[in-house]
Amino acid sequence: MELQALHLKNHKYGLFLKRRFMPLFLATFLGAFNDNLLRSGLVIMIAYSAHTGVMTFARPEILVTICSALLMLPFILFSSLAGSIADKYEKSRLVVIAKAAEIFIMLAVFYGFWEHDIKLLMCLLFVSGTHTTFYGPIKFSILPDHLRSGELLAGNGFIAGGGYIAILFGLIAGGLLVAMPHNIVGYVAVGVAVVGFIASLFIPLSPASHPQTTIKLNLWSGTKEIVGYACIDRKIMLSIFALSWFLVVASLYMAQFANYAQGVVHATHEVYILFLIVFSVGTATGSLVCDTLLKGEVSTRLTSVAAFGLSLFTFLMVLTTPTNTTGPLLDAAAFVAVPQHWLVLGCMTMVAFCGGIYIVPLYALLQSKTPPQYRSRIMAASNLSDALFMTVSATVSSLLLYMGFGILDLFLVIAFLNLGVVWYAKRVLS
Repeated sequence: MELQALHLKNHKYGLFLKRRFMPLFLATFLGAFNDNLLRSGLVIMIAYSAHTGVMTFARPEILVTICSALLMLPFILFSSLAGSIADKYEKSRLVVIAKAAEIFIMLAVFYGFWEHDIKLLMCLLFVSGTHTTFYGPIKFSILPDHLRSGELLAGNGFIAGGGYIAILFGLIAGGLLVAMPHNIVGYVAVGVAVVGFIASLFIPLSPASHPQTTIKLNLWSGTKEIVGYACIDRKIMLSIFALSWFLVVASLYMAQFANYAQGVVHATHEVYILFLIVFSVGTATGSLVCDTLLKGEVSTRLTSVAAFGLSLFTFLMVLTTPTNTTGPLLDAAAFVAVPQHWLVLGCMTMVAFCGGIYIVPLYALLQSKTPPQYRSRIMAASNLSDALFMTVSATVSSLLLYMGFGILDLFLVIAFLNLGVVWYAKRVLS
């Protein structure tokens, strides 16, 4: 028994028994769940407003598009403030403050869902995005303080993989719970926030990395400053761009899964949920396996291989996608009963799996190569880059769809563009 306990202690999964990791993981997981619970519940409420009698102030498709912008805008506006605060103050207390703020946000969300107040919930979506903007640099910059060098890759894998599972659970729960009576969705949101706050109380202290940091309220000046820190080291800057690119790929997939399921595969909402499950689990699995493949070493040697896999399996997914759209929409049972559809799911899983292997070493590289006194600000710059990349991606995708491109065409475009990232990862990042 003692030998088994020692083995578990030394194994990477033993991190879940450590106070220096588990409370932070739980707080981060529950926060991601709540963000997506709110987003999914609000989008479903808007989309089905005509059937439920909920009053809207614009067309549902316009409001849903605005919701996406409300999530991205805080990262563009406030990343500089978030990074500076995280570098200036002790991080574990900042997590406690952030999780306490989440409780108040979710109490307001409770009221918004109770009253079916779409305007209030959209405002709270912006507030939730702002909360995530400030929390993001803290969670990634605190990991190197609490994990040993050989644990950093595994820790990032757990955080990244857990994040995608939390997003999945939040999206599904929001869609299901918002339709239930007695405001179940609001009770769940508040309950999850309270548990996350309790978990944050157990995070060990993480001394301020740079107490002399000046908090610049001039957002433009602050943004230029964090971008400047990110550009000090060429490899850090290139890693940030590489990370942002994957979020472009992942966000395109997840944003178009509903259209892909309904318009291309000719399937119901059940199959859309199946696609979300497959993609989230695939990414989480790749994130977890990455540490084993690299044997705990922080290295980008698999990044170009993973990037090639993203393109290869996207091409294969498009090739194996059936084009017959006649007859009734397929539910999940009917969809998986067709052998060809297993090829589609397999390719989709491998795209996500390669994505998990692609991103985890890049996060670990950023954390290990960044000077501690600037780490939070550089992670904030990475968040800013992510938001800008995804905003441009959403805009270009909308234009291509407006010009007559189909969903499969979008997947092919992203696969071809990603081949350039294979070269980028091989020649520039290595």
